[in-house]
Amino acid sequence: MSPRDPNAHSHSTLLESSSPEPTLLKVCSLVPETDYRKQAWKNGLGTTTEIAIYPPNTDFKKDPFLWRLSVTETRSDSTFCIFPGYDCTMIVLPNKKSEAPSLLLRHQDTEALINVKPLFPYTWEGQWTTSCRITNGPISSIHFMLNKSFGTAQSKVITIGTSATEAEDNKILMVGAFALVYVVKGSCCISLDEHRSHARTNALKQGQCLYIERDQEAGPSQMDIRVGSFASDSTKGSSTESDDSNEKVEVTLVVIQVAESTAVTEQPHTERRPSALPSEIRQGRRNSSLVVCPNQPDSAIKTPEDISLNTPREELQGAQPTWDSTQIYEPPSSAFFHFDSEMPPPMIRDRLVIEDYPLHTTSTAWIKMMTQGMNEWLKLPVIVCRGSADGPVVGITAAVHGNELNGVPCIHKVASSIDVQVLRGTLVAIPCVNVTGYLKFQREFSDGRDLNRMFPGKEDGFASQVYCFHIMNKIISQFNYHIDLHTASFGRVNSFYVRADMNDSGAAMLAQLQKPQIILHNSGQDGTLRSAAATRGIKSITVEIGNPQMFQEQFWSFMGVMRILNKLDMFPLENVLSEEKFIGPTTTILCSKGFWIYTKTGGVLEVYPDVNTIIRKGDIIARVKSMFGNVIEEYDAPCAGVVIGRSSNPVAMAGDRIIHLGIIKRKGEVLMKEAKENY
Repeated sequence: MSPRDPNAHSHSTLLESSSPEPTLLKVCSLVPETDYRKQAWKNGLGTTTEIAIYPPNTDFKKDPFLWRLSVTETRSDSTFCIFPGYDCTMIVLPNKKSEAPSLLLRHQDTEALINVKPLFPYTWEGQWTTSCRITNGPISSIHFMLNKSFGTAQSKVITIGTSATEAEDNKILMVGAFALVYVVKGSCCISLDEHRSHARTNALKQGQCLYIERDQEAGPSQMDIRVGSFASDSTKGSSTESDDSNEKVEVTLVVIQVAESTAVTEQPHTERRPSALPSEIRQGRRNSSLVVCPNQPDSAIKTPEDISLNTPREELQGAQPTWDSTQIYEPPSSAFFHFDSEMPPPMIRDRLVIEDYPLHTTSTAWIKMMTQGMNEWLKLPVIVCRGSADGPVVGITAAVHGNELNGVPCIHKVASSIDVQVLRGTLVAIPCVNVTGYLKFQREFSDGRDLNRMFPGKEDGFASQVYCFHIMNKIISQFNYHIDLHTASFGRVNSFYVRADMNDSGAAMLAQLQKPQIILHNSGQDGTLRSAAATRGIKSITVEIGNPQMFQEQFWSFMGVMRILNKLDMFPLENVLSEEKFIGPTTTILCSKGFWIYTKTGGVLEVYPDVNTIIRKGDIIARVKSMFGNVIEEYDAPCAGVVIGRSSNPVAMAGDRIIHLGIIKRKGEVLMKEAKENY
């Protein structure tokens, strides 16, 4: 550890060496309670008060850190953030209620529940998915996180009792680089042995924390704790007891000592954030060699002894032979992690009832739909973000087709961006509608039918109809506005476009706020979820973007959702990352109708125009060849228009799709009341 300037620390210094001789102590300071950083959880289920973090003033969500001490208040069952590469320690604090608080932890979705008793430290690995169940809440607890690549931490709770007439020293040996002392109950005075002769001794009371940083290589030091209420004499640099009675007094402290690792061991690279820790606080890590394939030319690449993972990136890239396409991995930037969600554990419900969920709270649930072949329930995952004031109910659905997945990360981004303390109204998100298709990596439902042609469904129909019936009546019926997120299907690619009934002013508003490349007027009446919602008076649009069976980090649809929430006065856009960061389409083409062009014969299909390109009547758009390369048939554009989507699969049967052509609305053209497509 390199020395730090104590004056650079944000905490007010109480004890500080004035000797020119080398000293064990670098900083010993009371953390001012005015420096505590309190933040309400965006899901409304609790608050976190950060007491101290090292390096100071670090943003723990974006930057790597050595350790962090905080106090949380958990009001309801919740899910904790994951922190790969860190150890997490929790100490439940006693409350003032007659009934003792109870907190149960579940790790990795196992059945076992761990009862964390008050004032007993419990530690788990930060990469574990962890949720808690509480009773007699709210529950306050101390949380301490430590970067495992730095060293180890020892946490203990001590209670020291004495009488005012029998004041005695209570000593704790310190051997680590850092020590944190948090007063849970009572008051005391703390000093260190090498500074007793000239130290100012001030009282620590309940809720205060002492921060100590020392040079652990210089050997152990001793901490003295005197119990009771003390009044500081700032003129003499001493303290006097303020309680003259013989009443029994005691103090309860949490003492955390952090020791940096001295063993040179290979550590897995599991830091939460990609940027490296400052060099002066990275300890006990061996430089791993970059393994070089032995058959590469000696003149083109350096030897393993010359290259390590700490070698500058420019040198590594310069060491690659020109014919080698290998690239140096660039970890994602910290902005990538901005949308990590903090969803609470789900409940199981028979149906969605908005009023069942508390105000200014984010909740999750599994909603029962229908029973499957094992007589078990098929359940839909639902996220409910309920604001602090009344307002509209906006629903977002994804994966109605089981392999169209781009809506899933979009919903995650939206839900993690919502602060329910600011939200007005309710946001309901269903990350996956077609559960059986999702699990089978297929578009259709379990009975082989397309769900998005079966709405509103039937109570006594076949399986996909029954499923659609329950979705409509148990969930969708409570929406005022609805956004259905889709992608292209297998073997196709789409532009970023929206289907909407543009004769409906509400649906038209939702479509325009998406700022897509293309808006396609489609009145519905086609068995889609959008059409069924519109029939019930719900303003609904379908958003299409990207390719099937993959997550593509497109922020366009995310920003479209956030613009809609802003327009409805539900959630202000300034609470979202700057829109300039999400470069999207600058113009939108409105199409009065659209249709697919199909092949007349099978063979090897070549499609030429890209999506979102304008073609003229008579332009060649595709050719079909035989397996020997002979051209069998050519296809020309039957009229002018814009390419909404196209086939990307060269293997074509007769009757397969070529391009989805949109007819651009002419000036003065009246949109048809009933406009459909040849899906």
